[in-house]
Amino acid sequence: MARTRDGVGIAYFAIGNGPPLVHSPPWPFGNLRLEWQNPVLRSYFQALGKDRRFVIYDGRGAGLSDRDVMDFGVEAQVLDLEAVVDRLHLQRFVLFAFGHNGPASITYATRHPDRLSHLVLWCSYARAPGFGDRPRAQAAWVMMEKDWETYTYLEGYRLSGWVGGPAAEWYTNFVRESMPPFGLAAAFRAIRGVDVSHLLSRVQVPTLVMSRPQIKVSLLAEGEDSPLLRPELSKELATQIPNAELAVLEGEAINPFEDDFDSFLKRIEGFLESTPGAGVYPDGLTTREVQILRLVAAGRSNRQIAGELMLSERTVARHVTNIYGKTGANSRAEATAYAYRRDLA
Repeated sequence: MARTRDGVGIAYFAIGNGPPLVHSPPWPFGNLRLEWQNPVLRSYFQALGKDRRFVIYDGRGAGLSDRDVMDFGVEAQVLDLEAVVDRLHLQRFVLFAFGHNGPASITYATRHPDRLSHLVLWCSYARAPGFGDRPRAQAAWVMMEKDWETYTYLEGYRLSGWVGGPAAEWYTNFVRESMPPFGLAAAFRAIRGVDVSHLLSRVQVPTLVMSRPQIKVSLLAEGEDSPLLRPELSKELATQIPNAELAVLEGEAINPFEDDFDSFLKRIEGFLESTPGAGVYPDGLTTREVQILRLVAAGRSNRQIAGELMLSERTVARHVTNIYGKTGANSRAEATAYAYRRDLA
């Protein structure tokens, strides 16, 4: 169990050896025990964990993590991720962001670029300003809070692809065991108005955006206002994140282990093998130092850089001193000239 800075216990498990890959939960759902017992999911975890250390966790309020919480915003989700990777002492890892967890993962990537080698955004988005405003979503919220049993039956049937049978039963139980109704309602409401699109240009790690042409989603996300149903939001991610790659895979399942899983796995493997991890910069500059150097070249003061990156001015000043030492610069003007000569600005 990892402990967040605001005191919430976060359950996680890790399997395998090698470079770590951290998989976000299928937020707001999640239950590690049920997921591992499911043979399809277990095979999915093992496939992603081949030759790697695979890490997945339950977000706050869900599964085996502490349940008695009501804060499910982006900042709270960032705290969950930070707690897990710090507990495991992961210095550098691949981050796989699933669906609604994308905004938090994007936020983490801008704050800790030195910790990430790659970022993969699966069926995700940066903004969901109108999520849940339609009548069907409002009705789903009422059902969730007033008739939990019916809601979970319908949700399980839908998530199974309308096939019913054991698949629908498993999903129904998974929804029920993921969160209590009050928590799930609070989590979905936390999505409304989320917008981290202003951070996209600051993502400095190699990024792969993966999506489907159309996705089967939950009852609550039904309608064209759902961020999971709007392919242009995936294109927005790929367009606004520097040098990001976009891969649109066939199928309509929100889960990557459904439809053509082999194509999904090959695309991930190809990306990780062909794209060098961030931080391979001249003169031994680290990812964070390059991020700060770019802001110096853009004319930002130490105070402005500290504000943008949520660092202390003392930390920024230390990084600037290190940049001077590595680049041979004696002033911000010389550091800026260096950045332009090396295509770092």
